[in-house]
Amino acid sequence: MLGVRSESVAFRRSKRQGLTMSVTERYMRNDIPCGLHGCRVCTMNAELARKGVPLLDDTRGQILVPDASAVSRFIALFEQEDELKNLVFCQTVIDALDRRNRTRTMRNVRKIAADPARSSVVFANEVFAQTRVCGKSADVDRDTRAVVRAAEWYRQHLEAQNKAQCVVILTQRVIYSAEHGVEVWRLEDYLAEQHPKLIEHFRAIEQATQDGEMDVTAMSACEFAQARLQAKAQGSYAKHYSESDISDGLRNGTLVRGTIRLRAGGGMRNESQGVIERSDAPDIVVIGRAALNRACSGDTVVVRLLSSSESNVGEAKAADRDDDDADDAADSEDALAVEQIEAGDEAPVVADKANVATPVHGIVVGVVERRWRPYVATLQADVAGGMRHLAVPVDAAVPKIRMHYADTAAIADRYFVVAVDSWEADSQYPQGHFVRTLGRIGTLDAEIDTILVERQIAVSQAALGFSEASLREMPEHSAERPWTPCTRDLEGRRDLRDTLVFSIDPRGSQDIDDAVSMRRTRTGFELGVHIADVAQFVQAGSATDAEARARGTTVYLADRRFNMIPEVLSERVCSLRGGSDRLAVSVIWDMDKEYNVEHTWFGRTVIRSACEMCYEQAQELLDRQRKVEGLDPQLEPQLATGVTELAAAMRVLRSRRRLGGALELASTEIKFAFDPQTHAVAAAAPKRSLEIHGVIEEAMVFANAAVARRIHASFPTAALLRRHRSPTADRFERLQRAVRARGLDVDCSSNLALAQSLQRIAGEAGDTDMAFLVKAMATLAMQEADYFATGDCATEAFAHYGLALEYYTHFTSPIRRYADIVVHRQLLAALQEPSETSGSTELSQTWVGTTAMRLNERNRQSKLAQRESTELFQSRYIAQLTGDGQHVVADGVVAEVRTNGLIVFVPRFGIRGPVHLRDTSGRIRLPLSTLTGRHRDVDTHIDGCSDFSADAGRLSIRLPIDAPAFHLGSANVAFAVFDHVTVLLRVLETRRRRAPVYMTLVSRASSNVRAYRSTLASLDRTFRVSAARPAADQGAEPVEAKGPSKTAGVQKPGPAKPSTDYYAVLEKFGKLSLLETSCAAQML
Repeated sequence: MLGVRSESVAFRRSKRQGLTMSVTERYMRNDIPCGLHGCRVCTMNAELARKGVPLLDDTRGQILVPDASAVSRFIALFEQEDELKNLVFCQTVIDALDRRNRTRTMRNVRKIAADPARSSVVFANEVFAQTRVCGKSADVDRDTRAVVRAAEWYRQHLEAQNKAQCVVILTQRVIYSAEHGVEVWRLEDYLAEQHPKLIEHFRAIEQATQDGEMDVTAMSACEFAQARLQAKAQGSYAKHYSESDISDGLRNGTLVRGTIRLRAGGGMRNESQGVIERSDAPDIVVIGRAALNRACSGDTVVVRLLSSSESNVGEAKAADRDDDDADDAADSEDALAVEQIEAGDEAPVVADKANVATPVHGIVVGVVERRWRPYVATLQADVAGGMRHLAVPVDAAVPKIRMHYADTAAIADRYFVVAVDSWEADSQYPQGHFVRTLGRIGTLDAEIDTILVERQIAVSQAALGFSEASLREMPEHSAERPWTPCTRDLEGRRDLRDTLVFSIDPRGSQDIDDAVSMRRTRTGFELGVHIADVAQFVQAGSATDAEARARGTTVYLADRRFNMIPEVLSERVCSLRGGSDRLAVSVIWDMDKEYNVEHTWFGRTVIRSACEMCYEQAQELLDRQRKVEGLDPQLEPQLATGVTELAAAMRVLRSRRRLGGALELASTEIKFAFDPQTHAVAAAAPKRSLEIHGVIEEAMVFANAAVARRIHASFPTAALLRRHRSPTADRFERLQRAVRARGLDVDCSSNLALAQSLQRIAGEAGDTDMAFLVKAMATLAMQEADYFATGDCATEAFAHYGLALEYYTHFTSPIRRYADIVVHRQLLAALQEPSETSGSTELSQTWVGTTAMRLNERNRQSKLAQRESTELFQSRYIAQLTGDGQHVVADGVVAEVRTNGLIVFVPRFGIRGPVHLRDTSGRIRLPLSTLTGRHRDVDTHIDGCSDFSADAGRLSIRLPIDAPAFHLGSANVAFAVFDHVTVLLRVLETRRRRAPVYMTLVSRASSNVRAYRSTLASLDRTFRVSAARPAADQGAEPVEAKGPSKTAGVQKPGPAKPSTDYYAVLEKFGKLSLLETSCAAQML
């Protein structure tokens, strides 16, 4: 309902037009909702709840209304601290931020309001007739009155409904008065009284922002704009293009827009790099800090492509060094850490790029959208004792962040969170502020919190609890009164409680979301896949639904998990526990005796699982063992029959998919065993692969594919499916070259050709490790599978490349994936009459498409968190094994050749990492152990090595003539992909980041090389090695370092002659026996 018109005035600065004034017209309304859950007056609240918009919690005692002074300066406090809930952000505050171009702060406000756990809203008080305040909107006093008026309206609104909630205004300005029972508190006083634990965080931000620039109420909008105009841009970075220049460049094709991903500088380049991936053109590579021009990973940037005559490496003007560069150079510990951790990021080499799309180079000329996030960092303190310090992010691709902090001793050995505020052209580093500490570096909880923050999963482990609103929606369940379905729950369900249903899951599983059944019929078989009916308990638009959608997935770490839905559902009421009646959504197939589907039934059921087995128990039944431990002896024969017949059916179904091109790809899942008292890692090993794993996997794939076809048939534009796009040919170039080097071939023209090639290589290679690595390289060459709405792409793009299926979705894990909940709702809607489902949110193409993109991101971050958790515990385990001065030596396989060494995979621990054979300065660092085979020689490097040569499948190093004579007959040491090697595993201690595992080459495997000890005393006396052995390696025998010996060769009398090329001579004898080689050498 429109009413009175008003105006909003703002001053804006642009590079092209300078300072301008903008005037926005607004029309008053009378139907703005309060956003309070349970409000009986505002009818629009119900519609907001149905759409999943979070509402204020009417059970909390207070509603907090922060003004612009509190929000603009302390947004990090509101953003990071989940204890501050029930916040009302007035439109007045948003406008004040907008007038100062505080886009990131505005985004963070909206992020808080969109988080269901925070129960917060944005209130459009500026266009609400009942909260209208006269005066110029850019006036600070007027804005204060507007916030007060909004708070007073809320209090009156609550009183009219007999609600006793208190309304509190939070400010950092001088306390002003309010009426109608509204309280006004200074933010510091409120925290001290209500949340004393947050005072330390408040004071840290206060200290970091004491210059007043963060507070938008410190000066008027006009004063601020004039101050910005007077600031001189005499920086070390190039100015970004204006909006009009960017628009013109994008229109005429001279500029390209895209999302940039950064990787840390490492290896010999020691320069940061950015990549903008393009599906229809070569990727754009941006090299060097100056060319990146203040772009950060995830930013949407505009890039100017460089012509072939331009060089992007070294020609772009470098950013001027400042005093902080001296700190960088002086920090030798971090220099070593970066070299060891990040040098493995050296690019893989490709010998012949004729068939590979060559990336083009470019420079960043504009940043369209910033994607800064909270960063976990450690401290690089100001050595002069000042208050300006550098925060060093744990993500090496993120630049250091300048910040103010007084008490550096309090965070010197801690992880802490830092937020970026700005990055001006005249600053080498971005400017940010301290947010809060996470914990001491190296402690388990601090490391886990670091993973959660870096992966944008949560601000801490504690923040992953569920809201009171969600918990109020949970069904009652306790040990004394366990939940059971009532008569109403059973209405319209097919009763399968007399059917033999069983589940097979990892040992100790609590969240059992799938079960199976298999029985003979008169004409063949009946196969059933039964999935927990989570949608029955998580209603669309509920608080639980909003939280599940925000989380997207259960996060599984190596030693813990963070549930997507509350535990009472995930582990009790929805979990298909043995012997309990549970609600399910089932897919049941009638099959003939050859397992051809004759009829498929979808619908809601009630089941009673006869047994919850672990994989090991089911495998024993499949192997026809008797008296399986832990199983009921009376039930065991029936279970054995069910498992055996299920396996027989799945073998047939799997073989059919393989004939269609389904791939058997490699994945290394590491399982850890923990000491129950100390929580230390007791053991770590790759997960054992059993046939029963594939049996259950095939049953789930069969169900997912059937459901995908069903929902697409009913909702051709809004079905939520999952696709796996075909990789481009150039992605397989590295795999093809590596395999050809071994005399084998791989056909990557289609998934069927690739599947047949992988199967053939596994049989011909005669090496299980090589076969595994070939599959792993094929896996890395592929794109990630992703969710999508069927209306967003053509039907031919629906296919799943890896599974060789035309339609696929996720239906079988609704306890841990929100996508499955959506698919359940769509399937149940497909089984209803169209009139009963009209207007459903889950059937909107726009909503499904938006949800799919969010779920893709949440799944990606969850997988990265899981991988980093595995790396954390691998590191802790290796540290335990080496804690008493012991050496951990393990067999490995060369997985890749890089420009500075090798990537080696160690199957025993599931670790894949770099082995450096060349340092950041380009020096060859070949360990003496490569020739001796002794692990105590790993830190002694052979001087004089040369001709470091690396291509896509092979690396070689030329040995000096006076190297230890163990390899007479060969002038080079060579390594090839799939070679077996032995490596020494250690943990690099650093105070900056999580201690990583790194490897040092011990030797090549005996199958690749034979070490000969020469009898030539004259050559043995010419050992010339660099014996800089760390004190930690006390058990190693010392190696004497000597200069060149005058008796390096037997010289004949006569005039001096040019030095002999010993390698040229020795290579002639390379195929002779040891005796012949020795004699030939003595004749030189």
